[in-house]
Amino acid sequence: MNIELSGLLQPMFLRLLTLTVASVLLVNPTSAQNTLPTATSPGSTGKKPNIVLILTDDQSWDSFGFMGGKVHTPHLNQMMKDGIYLSNFNVTSTVCSPSRYSFLTGRYAGRCEGQRFLREHPLGDQTQVENIGELEPHRWNLAKVLQLNGYRTGFVGKSHVIRHDWLQANGNARDSGLENWPQNADPRDPQVNAMMRRNHQKWCDEIKKYGFDFADGVYAANLKELHCDALNVHNLDWTVDKVFRFLDESKEKPFFLCFSTTLHHGPAPWVNEFSLAADPRMTGEGFVAEGFDVLPSRKNVLQRNRQAGFDDRTAFALWLDDGVGAIIDKVRQLGIEKDTLIVFVPDHGSYRHGKTTLYEYGMRVPMLCLWPGTIKPHSKYDGIVANIDFAPTVLDLCGIERPDNYRMDGLSFKPALAGSQEPLREVLFGEMGHSRGVKTAEWKYIAVRYPPEIQQKIAAGHKFNAYRDNPPLKRPYLTRNGHLGHYASQANAHYFEADQLYNLKTDPAEKNNIFDKHPQVAALMKRELAKALVQFEHRPFGEFTEPLAGRN
Repeated sequence: MNIELSGLLQPMFLRLLTLTVASVLLVNPTSAQNTLPTATSPGSTGKKPNIVLILTDDQSWDSFGFMGGKVHTPHLNQMMKDGIYLSNFNVTSTVCSPSRYSFLTGRYAGRCEGQRFLREHPLGDQTQVENIGELEPHRWNLAKVLQLNGYRTGFVGKSHVIRHDWLQANGNARDSGLENWPQNADPRDPQVNAMMRRNHQKWCDEIKKYGFDFADGVYAANLKELHCDALNVHNLDWTVDKVFRFLDESKEKPFFLCFSTTLHHGPAPWVNEFSLAADPRMTGEGFVAEGFDVLPSRKNVLQRNRQAGFDDRTAFALWLDDGVGAIIDKVRQLGIEKDTLIVFVPDHGSYRHGKTTLYEYGMRVPMLCLWPGTIKPHSKYDGIVANIDFAPTVLDLCGIERPDNYRMDGLSFKPALAGSQEPLREVLFGEMGHSRGVKTAEWKYIAVRYPPEIQQKIAAGHKFNAYRDNPPLKRPYLTRNGHLGHYASQANAHYFEADQLYNLKTDPAEKNNIFDKHPQVAALMKRELAKALVQFEHRPFGEFTEPLAGRN
């Protein structure tokens, strides 16, 4: 190759030439992991570490005080100071289900073999990764492996990662055995409440089949999937109460807990009728008359938020912060803080409508890790890390080898927790709807390619439905969720463009598509995307995988 580059592009070009080696990370994570520096032995007391994953929903940088958000989050601010802040943590798919799938499996969501996913995307077709990714009963996931190795495993909070077939047909698939009630049903009615309790128990029992010994305080998906106006409210108190129960029951043996909040997803938690002003007795299992006493009162949350100088519409951030603080305090009260890694991370961002896109405001979220005696306070790691790395990291920390037939795409970031600043990877792959992309520390390339049947309609001048009464579109949204596609396309000027290149150092907001201005870099990034995509067998994506067409 005889390409002359100068100035800023020359060193970048040289770095990109090394990405051929880095692309091996997508193929053989184990070999790459063996080249990483050795981290300290897990657990300052010599016991196998407990793992608590606090996974929030739709939470962007502007709801963290330590990131400059105009919110009051004292516990998260302190967690950042007492532990490590992974500043370039990413999710590889930017909506709930596929992101959660990757957290709990270590696999890209495009590898999902769930029933609905394969029905809508049979092998040989291009996948449209979105909210139909789900854990598979027949495949390994993190909880199953930990359970097999003596861990007590627990799940509390929002699922949205199993049995999407049960969520169809107005929430109650005919073969699910779930019961129905009117949208305006009153959970205070004993008969209605009994049905709600039975449905909740059925979801808990189902979650246990995926490797969890304990499941309680469960929301099957988003709050609206409860199909009851009175229950369409956030209830952090209810879920934290179940977290406490799990911790109390598990302190004598190593445990893994996935606690997934409904905050900050809709219904809009900044509207207090859906959060702090709602009846705290309305839960995902119906009406609980006795209520809960695990967090400061909701009135107290509003008072403290005002005293700190913040508007009531931001009090939900303090409410969630109180929940995190309560869990940290509970671990300390049980005397297991030195044996327990607490991880806090959102499932994706939503600032400037980055949700359902591969832009930084959707992909890049903060991760905080707290482990007294093992993780050095005031630590920070700026390397590229992702949700696919969580499961392999946990297994590494616990000294557990994954089964031979357990495929993972991620890498262990255990060295980073021990203080290493070595890059974990040079290139990260992302997938969302009809888009695929790769990012490095400096560059991001996004490709939008529609399946052939849609591309033919585009070429023929077909118009596609827009959200509500907006004008018809020349191209469809990247995902099937119309309102998310509409707002994402309105907030991001290059949303529909086939080839996008951004310099993340000079243009972190990704406002300037410079694909045509830097053809050499664009070509190298396209090559990296092709290397990633060929690892998805029988999954074509435009010209990047054209040889697949003949094999499928």
